[in-house]
Amino acid sequence: MGSELSDFNTYDNDSLIKAKKTVQDYLVDIDNTRENGRGLYIHGTNGVGKSMLGSIIVKEAYRHRYTSKRITFVDYINEYTRIWKAQSVDEKETLEDQFYSYIKAVDFLVLEEVGKEQTKIDMAVSILEDCLRYREEHGLCTIICTNLHLKALMELYKSKSIESLMHGSMTPIKIVGEDRRS
Repeated sequence: MGSELSDFNTYDNDSLIKAKKTVQDYLVDIDNTRENGRGLYIHGTNGVGKSMLGSIIVKEAYRHRYTSKRITFVDYINEYTRIWKAQSVDEKETLEDQFYSYIKAVDFLVLEEVGKEQTKIDMAVSILEDCLRYREEHGLCTIICTNLHLKALMELYKSKSIESLMHGSMTPIKIVGEDRRS
């Protein structure tokens, strides 16, 4: 998988051209992007390049010495709930420190496959809301990559708080195209 924006082939597809341009604008002044805590909501069908764009953002953030992480929402939930299983106060503190340092509090967080988790919806909603609220309060950039249009995600989650947090801090990017993996 290419990790430079120049590697993102648009195949003369207007949707892909627009997505690439939006990400290019997002990254052209990454310091200002980070300072403003702006995020992206990248949605589209399987294989259109959402994850590739997320990877490009993570790599560019790292190049500029920002902390960054790309993780599926399922893995985020697993890391979040792992803290609950700590056997001691010391273990709990260690797990929390690791979770915040390497995932929750990074400058640029790419959450993949939001809406695909097989956990209880109320738990997923609570964890996502906690994540988004924390990141907004700390001015951190969140990029969500999903198959679901925001309206469909909100129908699934039924959360006005998540919807508000996303509308307030994320620019939507819809990608329509053929599966690149085919």
